[in-house]
Amino acid sequence: MDVPSTSAPEDEDAIVAALQRALGATESSHECATFVRALGADACSDRKSFGATTEYVNYRSSGASLCFEGGRLSTVHVYGRTNRDGFRAWAHGLPVVTRGLSMTSTARDIVEVLGEPTTKGGMGRMIWLSYDHMGLKFDVAASNWDAPDAELVSVAIWDADGD
Repeated sequence: MDVPSTSAPEDEDAIVAALQRALGATESSHECATFVRALGADACSDRKSFGATTEYVNYRSSGASLCFEGGRLSTVHVYGRTNRDGFRAWAHGLPVVTRGLSMTSTARDIVEVLGEPTTKGGMGRMIWLSYDHMGLKFDVAASNWDAPDAELVSVAIWDADGD
């Protein structure tokens, strides 16, 4: 895979830049509102709460799920396949630290570009590769590590410098 080695913030997708500015902000903040507007989403598809402090706000038509922990945006999940849990495919870029990876990249592409993950695991029909220091976790459609061309299913993006 020929992957460009871009690292300048101006090369980053404007929607991804808005996403990264929204991380750590409250749902009612200007940063979150700007990100949601950039997605072209007027209203969320649905919300799901887990416990007293975790809420997922889903924008299924845009391929994104926003996870709020304690009222602040902690993680954005974007989906690579249309109809994955009712989500359309994410049609935008990934953070510039991914150096040219996209939602069509494979497990092999991810490791070739980013190196060995901080942690990896999985079971059943999905494995994952996490790059904690970059704020990225990739879920790929494979049940074992002998499927390097496994398709990317979703990416979780968080602020690795946050807290």
